[in-house]
Amino acid sequence: MQFDDNFLTEVGLSNLPDNQKQAFLNNTKEELEMRVGEKMSKNMTDAQIEEFEGIMQNDQQVIRKVVSELGTDFREDPIYKKLLERHGVTEGTWDIISEYLSIKWIQKNRPDYHDIVRSTIAELKSEIKANSAQILAAQNS
Repeated sequence: MQFDDNFLTEVGLSNLPDNQKQAFLNNTKEELEMRVGEKMSKNMTDAQIEEFEGIMQNDQQVIRKVVSELGTDFREDPIYKKLLERHGVTEGTWDIISEYLSIKWIQKNRPDYHDIVRSTIAELKSEIKANSAQILAAQNS
């Protein structure tokens, strides 16, 4: 999901003052991430939540544990190789390994992730559109 001028146009906020656009987009992105996180955590065990949080927080102990449970050499995984390429490196850092493991963890534990994101984006866009006049009035005052 791109949070940019096209997004603002889509939700009826293309007239938002230029000096306020980026802050609004950043806040919207944070709100989306929070809502997706809340929905993802539903129906998850405490252990799953702790493991995912450990991965996201770069907890090296959790990362080592999850890597050992993969059963394959993650360095051969096309997803990992794409991450290395995207970051312009040939060896993974803890951040890259964490990013890789978060993708693999979601694929395994929340295969409905993309559906959750899509529906949450649609809800958020709908809310913003419904309130665009009030948002513009508040930002322009």
